[in-house]
Amino acid sequence: MEVHPELRETSSTVCSKQLSRKDSLTLHMRTHRGEKRFSCSVCHAAFCKKSALNRHMKIHAALKEFCCNICSKHFSRKDALMEHTKTHTGEKPFSCSVCHAAFAEKSKLNRHMKIHSGLKEFFCDVCLKCFSMKDSLTRHMRIHKGEKRYSCSLCHKSFSRKTSLKDHERIHTGEKPFSCSVCQMSFTRNTYLNSHMKTHTGEKPYSCSLCQKSFTQNTSLTRHMKIHSGLKEFCCDVCSKCFTLKHTLTDHMRIHTGEKPFSCSTCHAAFAKKRALIRHMKIHSGLKEHCCNVCLKYFKRNEGLTKHMKIHAGLKPFSCSVCPKSFAQKDALKDHA
Repeated sequence: MEVHPELRETSSTVCSKQLSRKDSLTLHMRTHRGEKRFSCSVCHAAFCKKSALNRHMKIHAALKEFCCNICSKHFSRKDALMEHTKTHTGEKPFSCSVCHAAFAEKSKLNRHMKIHSGLKEFFCDVCLKCFSMKDSLTRHMRIHKGEKRYSCSLCHKSFSRKTSLKDHERIHTGEKPFSCSVCQMSFTRNTYLNSHMKTHTGEKPYSCSLCQKSFTQNTSLTRHMKIHSGLKEFCCDVCSKCFTLKHTLTDHMRIHTGEKPFSCSTCHAAFAKKRALIRHMKIHSGLKEHCCNVCLKYFKRNEGLTKHMKIHAGLKPFSCSVCPKSFAQKDALKDHA
């Protein structure tokens, strides 16, 4: 069988695509040669096919003839409208072969795949941080420029990213769409849920090089490293007590104000610190995830297990001031007194 002349020229890039017409084959072969004969007169973008150029020209013409019948958003191309409608139906036909994340649009899957490639070709010339996608670098640059384009309509707090604004707005609405499948705790952000899930798995991938203490999040490790620096730059203007971390000072100030902003949705008990509320919620969940490896007794909280282990270790650090009797737990000493 005679080989088509177009195929002889590009034998190293031949694909198995079958076409019914000779002129269609001629057009198709331009994709292998990288030949782009049709150029946009406005922005000089080049295309292999005239039909592709015609679709592109609608962008400059601002002609958006395809309308979504749900939200009335208009598009210049029919395929763009078809992809958009998937956001309403929830359909996500494009799935990542590595982590199985699903997407409504193929272009979003293609961008996502760059994360797994490990290639980070876009870097910030200010802090040298690298990114796998150009739009990630563009968003990052707003931090250095101090640009905060998205503002909350309720408290007027501004953000550099639209997603950050959406996350923030849930503080006002009380919406917590991300729920833990183990203990049913809910969170305003998916990143908070992912971090929380590590408390159930026990995973702590970030370790301190000085004291070997491990953390579920890299940000927690970064904050922890400040403890070793000995620097206490955040001071209370009431009692002059100083702290290494800003959020520790914020927690401390509630001692003076009496504020308890963290409330239990079940029994309405209020707490000054969020971690105190999280510990409290385990009472309602009934979950006992901390197990003694000696007698297999379970505890709701880690400090309960820590106190219990003193019984097996024979430790009795609490001594009665009246008689020589010692106790493993402080509450047992109080009962004795």
